[in-house]
Amino acid sequence: MNEEDSTGLAGTSIIEFGTSNGVMADLNGNYKIIVNDTATFLEFGFIGFVPRKVPINGQTVINTSLKSYIIYEAFDQKIGLFLQSGLVNAPYGIRFYYSTPVVGPLSVGFQVAYMTDFELNQRFDASLNLSSYRFMLGPGVWLYGSVDFNYRKLIIQNSIDMVSYSIENYARIYNHNAILGLGKIKYSPEYSDKNAGYGIIAGYKKDFQKLNYLALTYKMGFYNETIEYLLQIDVPIKRVKTFVAFNKIDDYQEIMVGIGFKTYYYYRYQKNANKY
Repeated sequence: MNEEDSTGLAGTSIIEFGTSNGVMADLNGNYKIIVNDTATFLEFGFIGFVPRKVPINGQTVINTSLKSYIIYEAFDQKIGLFLQSGLVNAPYGIRFYYSTPVVGPLSVGFQVAYMTDFELNQRFDASLNLSSYRFMLGPGVWLYGSVDFNYRKLIIQNSIDMVSYSIENYARIYNHNAILGLGKIKYSPEYSDKNAGYGIIAGYKKDFQKLNYLALTYKMGFYNETIEYLLQIDVPIKRVKTFVAFNKIDDYQEIMVGIGFKTYYYYRYQKNANKY
């Protein structure tokens, strides 16, 4: 029977475990099967339900229930940790990523990264990601999207001291992502000669399925007389994730490299959802 509403499951298969001896339940979920004297289990199965093995233990009447198989959408449910280095200014760093299970239409992810030279130079990045909305553009053609909220604090001796904020929308069709957002740069008082203010962010991201989902991202931010450039290549090597990025704004230039992992995870309640 169905565990949720106690109704019979017509067509349920009942098999003497380890043999080909089996029958199917009638329209009311009832069945009759003759088993060997040495039989130990009956296995019950129905499409869309979790199979169940029930010990016989000398019983002549065995009733049981099946529960619906639960599919968790874990495409964005990941955790990641990277060691990273800024080869020009801040050679020591770390990056952590985490995203929640899907709640309604959304999953929520956040990422924090920090690099330093253990003296003055330091860079701190934090982002909050909301994904994903989707719209059908045509038969089999979907537009997917996510929104990132970003914060960055950057201090490089005799070069730059600033914070930046941005909101960026990623709109994806197949493996193509168009990036469009709004950002703001604010410099510390000693850099009052630099042009702070709001700006437009635009870019493009491409995922290459045939290259094990290698990803190429290019973004530009236009702030008054200042232009920021970011180029990043993510290269998965089996279970190891690596990336190389170049970032330039004003006199600041940095080449960042990282190695680590980003993998799917499941909570205990998810692992146990399809078990008895």
